Amino acid sequence: MIYNSTLKWDAVYDVIVVGFGGAGAGAARFAADNNAKVLLIDSAPEGQEGGNTRYAGGAFAWSDNFDDLRDYYKQTYYPFKYDPKDLDAFVNNVLQMKEYSKEYFGIDAQYTGRRPQGEYPEYRHADTMRSQSMTQGMYNGGFWKLLRKKVYERLDKIDIWFSSPAQHLIQDPETKTILGVQIKHQGQVRYVAAKNGVILSCGGFENNQDMVQNFLGQGSLAPIGTLYNQGKGIDLAVEAGARLWHMSNYDSHGFSLNEGKPREKFAYMINWKSLFNGSIFVAGDDGTRYYREDEEDRHGYKYNHGNWIMLPNQNHPHIVMDQRQYEQLANDTSDKADQIKELISYAIKADTIPKLGEKINAPKLLQAVEDFGFVTEVTKRDLLLNRNIETMRAFGAGPYYAIPIRHNILHTHGGARRNENCEVLDMADNVIPHLYEAGELGDIFATKYIGANSIADLLISGKIAGENAAWPKRKIVDFDLISHASKAPELKSDAHASSSDYEAGPNQGIGISENGINDVPIVVRATVSDNQITNIETLQQKETPSLGGRAIPALTKEMLAKQTTDVDAVSGASVTSAAFKAAVKQAISNAKSEGEN
Repeated sequence: MIYNSTLKWDAVYDVIVVGFGGAGAGAARFAADNNAKVLLIDSAPEGQEGGNTRYAGGAFAWSDNFDDLRDYYKQTYYPFKYDPKDLDAFVNNVLQMKEYSKEYFGIDAQYTGRRPQGEYPEYRHADTMRSQSMTQGMYNGGFWKLLRKKVYERLDKIDIWFSSPAQHLIQDPETKTILGVQIKHQGQVRYVAAKNGVILSCGGFENNQDMVQNFLGQGSLAPIGTLYNQGKGIDLAVEAGARLWHMSNYDSHGFSLNEGKPREKFAYMINWKSLFNGSIFVAGDDGTRYYREDEEDRHGYKYNHGNWIMLPNQNHPHIVMDQRQYEQLANDTSDKADQIKELISYAIKADTIPKLGEKINAPKLLQAVEDFGFVTEVTKRDLLLNRNIETMRAFGAGPYYAIPIRHNILHTHGGARRNENCEVLDMADNVIPHLYEAGELGDIFATKYIGANSIADLLISGKIAGENAAWPKRKIVDFDLISHASKAPELKSDAHASSSDYEAGPNQGIGISENGINDVPIVVRATVSDNQITNIETLQQKETPSLGGRAIPALTKEMLAKQTTDVDAVSGASVTSAAFKAAVKQAISNAKSEGEN
């Protein structure tokens, strides 16, 4: 969107960060630490922000040897081109990640022990990259909450707008400087100026089927991260004249269940060791095998004649098994037993293989089952895919089963080309003034993504982009305001951090707990009169509607009836129950203190 003198700004900030995921959280935090007033926006509603970081394990790359790590990365790039300055800057920062953890989070990062020989042990120096973590456990949201907390500690410098997608960048027609962002906030279009910089940290395009087909050449992929990564950053970059790179690169974890839903179940089933052990295999569209079921997961990349590639997706693949295998899985005792038993409940059943093939539109299924038995019992070596023969058993008696699955997608890496300073480059590889980029949108990985590197990148690029965007720039235009937060309350920040953000009348107290399932705190207001709890109001909560959402009203009713917070947790919502009880207990204590005053 080209700027002209008739445009009037609704608000002015030093820095605007587009996307409140891990990279955006870091960019906003470091911009604020460099004395910038920051507006952080996200298209998701409060409680669903976080991008793919919300779903990430939280491990980040670290090494103590520059040359070895650089050589390892170069091998994973081959035969793709890479920018030596970008790669060197990234490697140098990876070597500092343990110090980063200590300095900026006060945490001594610990070695996770994952992939001690590297994700690609076939390459030189594969073991030089070791994953570290600042949080306990994996995939529990702890890492995202850590980043989010650092933003909320700086709400004096950072305003947050949720459910506020960026519509366009606003660009000076002569200098090509990015001046601000057109934002749809609370249903109204707003023009917000950025004195020093705009940072694009709005993730990839996993949930934009047109982009998935055009850039990845894949027809049907199931997103397993955030549903809000819809490629808006690509559009914003293109309209500003940016050069794109790494558009075909993405990673996955194999496949998920196929229910035709926006976000499918069982995204990590390829890692369940007891699943593909016996008379079971993955069948493609025609029923034949195409996928080595027991190969170690390399973020979706499969061995292919000396290389590793992302397989073209099948349109309706299935997991196929016989009755013996079905019973084996139904009686599984591994740590994934509950998930496996739920998975097989989705199976399609038939008395014979030909009938099953008809049901799932797989005309060569019978041939595939016979071939599976031949390599298992005769050649005793999987001639097609080299699966470990010890995990294979010829199909026996029916009935037979097929579970519909979809190839999945974790995140994409394409976006605007950036330099080592996280500045966005145009088609002539010149810097677009005041435009920066961070996170998986346009990251430096061209192919063969290696686990723990996106977390390292979002921490590194978020810091670089935030600090550089905050640096005061030469004034380009006069930022005349038509409104501001004091006159237009709807322009104020959506984020709240303390009890002072909520009103409490006579005999009332506010209680807050951050220990619920969701990272949005549970906030309650209790009214206490003559030592009686007369009212409990829930002012804020984003707990799971089907569990925590039902538990809170039930707990409220019981607490009022029994005049105590010492009530039983609601079954299936123990975490929410404990957090809600803690918030109410605090609110009652504050209300009593208010009454004494």
